[in-house]
Amino acid sequence: MKRTILLGVLLLWLKPLLAQETGPIATERPTQSIGSLVLPTNSFQFEQGFTYASDTLVLDGFFRLAISNLGEIRLLTFYDSPKVIVGAKVKLLKMKNYRPGLAIKADLTAGRLTDVRFVVMQKISDRLLTTVNIGYTSFTGKYYAVAALFYAFGRGFSVYGEGFLHGNYVQLNSGIMWAFNPETQIDLSVGLLDLRTAYINFGFARRFKYRKQQ
Repeated sequence: MKRTILLGVLLLWLKPLLAQETGPIATERPTQSIGSLVLPTNSFQFEQGFTYASDTLVLDGFFRLAISNLGEIRLLTFYDSPKVIVGAKVKLLKMKNYRPGLAIKADLTAGRLTDVRFVVMQKISDRLLTTVNIGYTSFTGKYYAVAALFYAFGRGFSVYGEGFLHGNYVQLNSGIMWAFNPETQIDLSVGLLDLRTAYINFGFARRFKYRKQQ
């Protein structure tokens, strides 16, 4: 585990080879909701999270790989579990000006379809953005909904507030993100699990481009 953490820290600071500007990094940290954006072609991204709740530290690693300008494949693992969640996200409609972006995401666990999610992402103003996700998970056999509101301050800083509803389970989250260069983000968030248990989460994300964009 220590070597995995060290590798993540090195990835955070290493300057990617053959990088070319394609807009600032867009991550799926630290929110429960996801956006409609996918990675730029010829790029991959590593996202690492550390969550502390109820005297327990949980580490998760998230790897994303662009397969076209419309989709990406995804791998999610929790370091205390042997299971790996394999997923894919496909962009259905690009967000442009005040037209919403649409996407769909599906996950497989042990070769079984376990989660399907429909994504809407909408720009409200130059600084405000919202995401709404509606999904179904076979783990519980129930639908769920997630909604988040983001506010950008400029210079890479933004904050968010979010609510997650899954049957009788309710989770509230909020946090701050800082993209201090176009390829790197760090974030800090807090929240209430089932409106009872407080948690704190720290993480980072790093994007790499392995071939020059055309």
